[in-house]
Amino acid sequence: AGATAGVLGGGVLGAAVGTVPALFTFGLSIPVGAALGGGTGLVVGTTVGAATGAVSGGAAGYGVYSKRDEIRNAAGNAMLKAGDSAEIVRGKAATGVTYMKDAALAARSRLLRPSTGGSGEAQD
Repeated sequence: AGATAGVLGGGVLGAAVGTVPALFTFGLSIPVGAALGGGTGLVVGTTVGAATGAVSGGAAGYGVYSKRDEIRNAAGNAMLKAGDSAEIVRGKAATGVTYMKDAALAARSRLLRPSTGGSGEAQD
């Protein structure tokens, strides 16, 4: 990202500087200035981007390293909570399975009950 910004910014700035002597160089100083500015911007942008990345990466690494015990404890607590939640879900699932088995057995017993074939009322 730093190199891209450097090339674009340097190219624009180089072209702008190249317009000053354009009358004397018949306009050839504009693309030459853009090329020189773009090359310079590429080098500077790459250097600045790499340095910024190294410093921020080092700072982030140091921050994580200095808080590694807190991070480890937080991760352990999260794992415990996840395990507890899994146990709760397993218990509810088992209760649901038991309920469905009981309901199926009750429906089966109603369907398989012997009947007389009539409407259930006594006839004279």
